[in-house]
Amino acid sequence: MFTKLGLRNFKAWRGAHVFDLKPLTLVLGVNSAGKTSLLQPLLLLKQTVESPDRSLALNLGGQPGEMLDLGRLSDVVSGGDRRAELGFRLTFGPVSIGKGAEPRTLDSVEYEVDYGAAEDEIPCVQRLSYVTAGGSYAVARQQDGTYALSAPSGPLPDDRRARRAYEPERSVGFSADAVAALGPAGADAQDLALALTRELQRLAYLGPHRSVPTRHHAWTGRSVGQLGSSGEHAIPALIASLVGRHADESERGRLVEQVSAGLARLGVADKMEIERHATTFFQVMITFQGHRTNLLDVGFGVSQVLPVVTSAYFAPEGSTVIMSEPELHLHPLAQSALGDLLVDATRERRVQFLVETHSEHLFRRIQTLMAEERITPDECAMYFARCDDGESVLEPLEVNEYGRVANWPDKFFGDTVGEVERQVERMLDRMEKDERRG
Repeated sequence: MFTKLGLRNFKAWRGAHVFDLKPLTLVLGVNSAGKTSLLQPLLLLKQTVESPDRSLALNLGGQPGEMLDLGRLSDVVSGGDRRAELGFRLTFGPVSIGKGAEPRTLDSVEYEVDYGAAEDEIPCVQRLSYVTAGGSYAVARQQDGTYALSAPSGPLPDDRRARRAYEPERSVGFSADAVAALGPAGADAQDLALALTRELQRLAYLGPHRSVPTRHHAWTGRSVGQLGSSGEHAIPALIASLVGRHADESERGRLVEQVSAGLARLGVADKMEIERHATTFFQVMITFQGHRTNLLDVGFGVSQVLPVVTSAYFAPEGSTVIMSEPELHLHPLAQSALGDLLVDATRERRVQFLVETHSEHLFRRIQTLMAEERITPDECAMYFARCDDGESVLEPLEVNEYGRVANWPDKFFGDTVGEVERQVERMLDRMEKDERRG
């Protein structure tokens, strides 16, 4: 699980920012306040470690199938200043390192990477480090373009301290030459990089624009690894759960049952079923208030929330899911119930959710769940993003064990009280005028 995220000079986040990530983290705020870009470093690093090019320092995207397309380095550095230090920081754990008779478990590891610009704005790693309780494993770029290594025991001897062959791979990994040069510490450095790579590979992202289902869905027999940033693989994952191969037959159809129960919990369906219409063709059928129909023929909100509910049960235990506006197209009652679903998945399946949202109803339900002791402030972080003079600022909300917010931001969810006052004032004015006319 990721426990801290830091970013420096990334888009609207000028300067250095570090904030805590909990099992459930909500990021709220006004439009264009930097909420979306706040969580993009995780996706950017995931996109980089999954790149087929080992030599790539930072994959800014633009190729078919990639989650992000961020343009050039000058497009992501605050103010377009390529001289500014762009950097990311992650704290994650627990992590197991060491092989053989003495494996060790580290409660927490801190990873940090800084970037500079090479020719044609191609990013290059300036410094990469993993810091543990036992010390730091690092590689840093020198003025001559070589990379110098250091380990908990200190810098390496001059004859093997700095070489071009030590250049990091995909922002997180030590090269084979670097691992060999580090000697006994090389295996630990390699394990740390592998642990972060696995965490990033298990990271899932569900964006605000979910795909629209078709009336019939073909299944090729392939398993589904992730649901896709628009949830395009949610229905294939449900079909695979029902008819695919399972090492444990007791799991057959379990995902369908869980998602069906989740939709019922939100109040958008009584039941969901996968119906076979041919050898490889299936339909998603929704039953609601006694009527059974194809998913395509029910309210748009059902198809849009289906990937959200599916991700809560499809994500592997202990993994992280980033969601952007999961409440879109949902009735306020369903938005509130979404809070229950996320909290239960967090507690029962240890899935970490990082949620960008505008939903007051979701936020209020989380407050209620704190008051009911179904989640604690230690398990949930809430932030409010705002823009000051063109720069993004993140304000942690101070929420107590009863769900009360001590530092309520001004006009957090608009000016509800002011609107009510104005409405009552205008109503009384009109009533008075009507009486005069009468």
